[in-house]
Amino acid sequence: MKKLSFITFIFLTISTLNAGMTWSQLSSWGNKTIKPDVKYSIETEGYNVRVYEFTPLSDPGSTCIMTFTNEKMGMFCFAKSKDALKK
Repeated sequence: MKKLSFITFIFLTISTLNAGMTWSQLSSWGNKTIKPDVKYSIETEGYNVRVYEFTPLSDPGSTCIMTFTNEKMGMFCFAKSKDALKK
């Protein structure tokens, strides 16, 4: 009887967690969050393209651009120009 109660408790706990949070949300709970330097949308026909530009914490001399649609995600990083680093 104790086993059945324990299994039921575990099942209900997991079901409750899945309803409110995913595993990726739980596992990244204490991670640092950065705000993008720039964010914007690109008008395209049939896609909702969102673009985020940010400076990675591990490489302040670079810029990364991430794009998101409803179906895909892409990212590209490159070195900042020397003029941008002087600002």
